[in-house]
Amino acid sequence: MIALGIVFSLLAPHFASLQNAQVIIDNAAILAIVAAAQGMVLLTRNLDVSVGAIMGFTAYVSADYAAHHPTVGALVVVIALVMGGFLGAINGLIVAYGRVSPLIATLGTMSLYRGFTYIYAHGQEVTASSLPRWVLAAVDLRIAGIPFLVILSAAVVIATAAFLHFFPLGRRIYAIGSNPAASVFCGLRTERVTLFAYALSGMMCGFAGLLYAGRVGTVTVVLASGWELTSLAAAVIGGISVAGGSGSVIGAALGAVVLSMIDNGLVLLHIPEFWRMFVQGSAIVLAVTADAAISSQAKRSQRKLRFGGQLA
Repeated sequence: MIALGIVFSLLAPHFASLQNAQVIIDNAAILAIVAAAQGMVLLTRNLDVSVGAIMGFTAYVSADYAAHHPTVGALVVVIALVMGGFLGAINGLIVAYGRVSPLIATLGTMSLYRGFTYIYAHGQEVTASSLPRWVLAAVDLRIAGIPFLVILSAAVVIATAAFLHFFPLGRRIYAIGSNPAASVFCGLRTERVTLFAYALSGMMCGFAGLLYAGRVGTVTVVLASGWELTSLAAAVIGGISVAGGSGSVIGAALGAVVLSMIDNGLVLLHIPEFWRMFVQGSAIVLAVTADAAISSQAKRSQRKLRFGGQLA
């Protein structure tokens, strides 16, 4: 982040301004929640490429409900959380109990959830003018000069990190991702833990979808398309291992900030969209390659220590 800040500040004078820093943080806030959700699934040695579709479906349904029931506030949040958790649980059931490859399973549900959105929407969109004022005002609210959206995002990420590190079920998520076979021998119910991780990830994506709906105003059926790759990139750049069992959701959130910095800097430099996609893809490849190299080196070190101990 420091290196990016120096490079872009030299190339784009406006990058280092306080106003632009606020733009970067605002843009990263919702992505940080989705990256943390994706990271939690990655910790179990799985992945979820349907996070964008879950966001899109929950955003449209909750926004449509809010538009028709403007006086109901908390219920809209509950709808987004429950629907997101339900869709995530479907992914977990297919992966954990159906023994289907997580890539194949979530690719299928991604198309399925997008199809649900098209069917429900009937080709219509929820316009900003039809949404109640509180939906739009909530994401623009500032507390002591800090955007409420950023505060919410930080709270969700910190709460998720605390759950993973201090609660037994959170530690089990790390355990089954670190060594699934050993987890079974230790008596851990890996299927239930995986199902829970997917369900909680879905809830977080549902909440992020509602926030995203309030931010963009007009909700379409293709809302959050492409967030699958972006959230995966943020999680991997943030240090969560694709091999599972290693990393932190706080790192995933910081990875979202890194991607936001890259995107913002390239926009200020007037770089075309496809080059921004190229940079994002390159970042994933570099992060995965580095992760694989570190894991390989760690395994070699363990073998040397084991061999040295046997000789001794």
